[in-house]
Amino acid sequence: MSGPLSFEPTNGLPSWQWLTVGEVARSIGLTEERVRQLIRARQIKATKIGGWLVKPEDLAAFIQSRTNLSAD
Repeated sequence: MSGPLSFEPTNGLPSWQWLTVGEVARSIGLTEERVRQLIRARQIKATKIGGWLVKPEDLAAFIQSRTNLSAD
């Protein structure tokens, strides 16, 4: 399939599926307001289409950036 959308699964989710603020909050144990604060501070990459939406890979990058373990 060509174009901007890819339907290959990524971490169990189709790569075109975005997460809502509520889904992000529940998955990492934060409040929705704290997730919005992190988005406004540009610590979590998001796109606003109606509400804030986060790509699963951007959430994974945020989590990785907060870990104290090396990638080795």
